[in-house]
Amino acid sequence: MKIYGSAHCLTCLKAKQWLEEKQLSYQFIDLDQRDLTAKEAKELCCFAEVQAEQLFATWSQGFKKLEIDLSTITKQQLIVLCRTHGDLIRRPLIIIDDVLFVGFNEPLMEKLIVSRE
Repeated sequence: MKIYGSAHCLTCLKAKQWLEEKQLSYQFIDLDQRDLTAKEAKELCCFAEVQAEQLFATWSQGFKKLEIDLSTITKQQLIVLCRTHGDLIRRPLIIIDDVLFVGFNEPLMEKLIVSRE
């Protein structure tokens, strides 16, 4: 399991606390501390069910300044965008097995964890 987030994000902290309460190990990638590696960016962009618009805080001033139409972006361009503008990635992004959660949805995560056992 991995959490892409920020140490200062309250939702990220709730997600980490929930995983710890469930005694589930996870890797935390602090997007405020470092840029994504090529492998990490590719991992985030490989989920077919996730639209590019879901990965970014498209409502933010920083994103609006980019003037990028995510509906026309290629997978390779999306990977580059994730690497160069990690500060605009939504938080948290949680990967459990082969499922990417955008944000922290406790009931849905609970359901997934229970079905794994």
